[in-house]
Amino acid sequence: MSLKIQNDPAAGAASPEVGRAGQSASVSSSRPGQSRTLSGSEGGDHVDVSLATEAISAGISAQNAQHANRVAQLGALVAGGQYTADSTQVSRAILANAITGSTAGTA
Repeated sequence: MSLKIQNDPAAGAASPEVGRAGQSASVSSSRPGQSRTLSGSEGGDHVDVSLATEAISAGISAQNAQHANRVAQLGALVAGGQYTADSTQVSRAILANAITGSTAGTA
């Protein structure tokens, strides 16, 4: 079984049709990048949720860029001799990591 929902403003108040088992229906959108495909068959189910994966990918990319910028800032401070580490925080982080394997609380 597959499912198709038409999300087209030009279609007016027409509602999407959903078929019975063995019939097919689908989901589509008139906007680019909003592909949503749901289908099922004897071999298994298939789901393609492009918007969600694009949002997750964008979030991960932004987080990676922020991390890279922070590492570059710290590298510049270390190279310029301007970075000083708090020895208490460093020792606590080393012990916490050794005991729990966690890096929580470290920057």
